[in-house]
Amino acid sequence: MKSPFGQMINKYKLMKTDDLVKLARGGDAEAQCELAGRLYMGKGAKKSYELARQWYEAGAEQNHPECCLALGQMLVQGLGGEEDQQRAAALFKTAADAGNRTAMFELGAMYALGRGVKKNYAKATKYLRMSRTEQALALLDEAPTWWKPAAEKGIAEGEYQYGVCCINGYGMRSDFEEGYKWIYRAALRNHAKALDAMSQIYENGLGVEPNADKAEFWKRKYCEVTGTPLEKAGLHEGDLTVNTEEGTDDKKHNDGDE
Repeated sequence: MKSPFGQMINKYKLMKTDDLVKLARGGDAEAQCELAGRLYMGKGAKKSYELARQWYEAGAEQNHPECCLALGQMLVQGLGGEEDQQRAAALFKTAADAGNRTAMFELGAMYALGRGVKKNYAKATKYLRMSRTEQALALLDEAPTWWKPAAEKGIAEGEYQYGVCCINGYGMRSDFEEGYKWIYRAALRNHAKALDAMSQIYENGLGVEPNADKAEFWKRKYCEVTGTPLEKAGLHEGDLTVNTEEGTDDKKHNDGDE
């Protein structure tokens, strides 16, 4: 569903620049965003990064998602003023929380690179998966190199994340058997997301034969570890994004977990 901002976008795009200026000066965040865009591109107004940044700033002060995203991108590059990586990250977070997928990518990339924020592969992976843009998926192809060393050291988060990389096919061809192996290891360490994923694997038959009893077993284990009431438990983590019909007829894992 489009936000109220998004529903009004065409109205503002059709306005004359002079009319936009009046609305922007009156505090209309959507007008501020459209005016800033015209100033940034030099379309319908004389190109000025400085003025574009000022109007994006005005919209960002009202938490307008597109203004937050655009201002963050200008701050990263130092366009129209000084570079400010930390503030850019905060602006991307605001826009990402509002559902902007490009901002999710930008924030995920910053966590992956340690730019403006402390490097954090868990948060990088989270936001890149949420984004699911082409850019995000391309960066996720590097995720196996982030997580495999931790997995091989027996770190539960690394085992889980590397297993997800294997199943989702980040930087490799989807490998259900390998992914199952690592997620199962993490689940044995009571890693909450791994327990949830094991339930998802058996519920949807990801690389194994669907098994309602085993799906229920892992769901209950998840509830036990996290304190979640069973009636509120579900396959809610969403890290396994592979098509559930893909590859399930080729090679099934011969499991014997419980």
